[in-house]
Amino acid sequence: MRNPPSEKPKPTNEPLKRAIGETMRAIAADPELEVLFTSDRPSLSGHTARLPEPARRMSGAEIAITRGIADSMALKLACHDPALHRKLVPQGDMGRAIFDAVEQARCEAVGANRMPGMADNLDAMLEDRCRKASFSEVASREDAPLEEAVAYMVRERLTGRAAPKSAQPMIEQWRSWIEDKAGDALDTLAERLENQQDFARQVRSVLSSL
Repeated sequence: MRNPPSEKPKPTNEPLKRAIGETMRAIAADPELEVLFTSDRPSLSGHTARLPEPARRMSGAEIAITRGIADSMALKLACHDPALHRKLVPQGDMGRAIFDAVEQARCEAVGANRMPGMADNLDAMLEDRCRKASFSEVASREDAPLEEAVAYMVRERLTGRAAPKSAQPMIEQWRSWIEDKAGDALDTLAERLENQQDFARQVRSVLSSL
C-alpha cells in the first residue's frame, strides 16, 4: 500500500523574522531589544521595536524595505541619545520637526556610510516611504514638507547618495531656497556626523539661517 503523497511544506517567514531580529540587536548593541512583527504601524518605543509582519512570499525589493525599516530603528538606538536630543531641541513646531528629521537622517547616514548593504536597504525603505507619501506628485511648496526637504538634502551631503527618486519633485520645491539661505551651514554637517552634540548645534545654526 502506497503512502499518501506528503504535502509540500508551506513557505514560512520565521527565518527572515529571526534574522532581522538578530541583526537589529547586533546593530543596536542591545541583546534585550524586543522585536515584534505586527499589523500595526512601525514604531520604536524604549526597548521594543514593532515591524510590519512580512508576507510568506516576498520579493527581494520587499525584503529590502522591511530590512531598511529595521536598520533605521536599530541605528536610532545605536547612535541617538534621547536625553541630549531633548536638551538641544529648539522651540517651535517647525524647528522641532526639522531638528527631529535631520537627526534621523544622521543616524541612518552613520550606518549607510559603514555598510553598503545597509545603505541599499535604507534606500529601498525611503523610496517606498516617499512613494506612499506621493512626493513625486508634489507641485507646490504648500504640499512639500520643509522638514522632509531639509532632511533629504542633509542626507545627500552626509552619504553622497542621491535622495529617493520619488522625493525629488518635493525636494526641488525648496532646494534653491534652502541652498541660498543655509547651504554653507549644511556643508559643515558631514564633519560632525559621528558626534550628536556637535551635529545638533550645527543644525541649530542651519535653523537660524532658514
